[in-house]
Amino acid sequence: MAAEHKRGRAGAQIVKCPICAASGERWREKSGFQIQRCTGCHNGFLPEDSIPSDLESLYSREYFEGDQSAGYPSYLADAALLERNFEQRVLWLKGFTQPGRLLDVGTAYGFFLKAAKAAGWDTVGVEIAPDCALEAARISDAPVLAADFVEADVPGSFDVITMLDVLEHVRDPIACIEKARSLLVPGGWLVVETGDIDCGWARLLGNHWYFLDPPNHLHYFSAAGLETALHRCGFEGAIRHVRMGRWVSFRNIAFKLANGLPEGVLRKTALRVASWRIPGSVYLNFGDSMVVAARREALRDGEQEVQ
Repeated sequence: MAAEHKRGRAGAQIVKCPICAASGERWREKSGFQIQRCTGCHNGFLPEDSIPSDLESLYSREYFEGDQSAGYPSYLADAALLERNFEQRVLWLKGFTQPGRLLDVGTAYGFFLKAAKAAGWDTVGVEIAPDCALEAARISDAPVLAADFVEADVPGSFDVITMLDVLEHVRDPIACIEKARSLLVPGGWLVVETGDIDCGWARLLGNHWYFLDPPNHLHYFSAAGLETALHRCGFEGAIRHVRMGRWVSFRNIAFKLANGLPEGVLRKTALRVASWRIPGSVYLNFGDSMVVAARREALRDGEQEVQ
């Protein structure tokens, strides 16, 4: 569902939230983009008319491998750290569900698929960037569809569907969540990881918070706002929350700092540092990344699923 636009009595444009359809208010401006904050669910979003028409083209190999304006300094160079982070998330899954069939949406280079498969899951991935999808299939040794998830013809059903640092990128989060629910078995879990705009770290940094990154990030959720989206899409079962940190390379830290700085000497210096192959990493947890698992309700005794 795209955000709607109407005119108020005074002629001012009213932008409706793509999550709950309440009106949006001007919240923050960054990189020339005006971010709205919903008056209903309190999520943030870019108005539809400011989303680039060629959005999908942003996620090229350059996005993952050193584009100095967005993305990562080198996703592949941080492979060992990424796998370590994903192993932590796979271990968390083990706390409330057993290995079964798992679909990873926006799988990038397939490191989460690799970690899940090693833990006994039967894994499938979906990735919109064709080059990344090919590499993900090679790295994970799992089938990976090169497609937009909402439009993809995904075979079968799944016990778990993961969207790790993905939902903020998509044009239509509601369509993605609804598609995921339709692919889950009764009692299956949807796991979403994304930033929390209401956390203390995000409030402290304001426009300098690395997650505030339009047009790569189109949607900005709070914990309550993400639950609103999940409930709207029919997830009425248990919902679990955890705040997970991650291992981050010093090179990646310099890159994120650079992208939060205005043009000038400091930004150029940080980008230069990010281009160096700096050894070392650190574990960071500012409480600004939330992992939320929502359970599709199981069938009651004698009940049959409606297709």
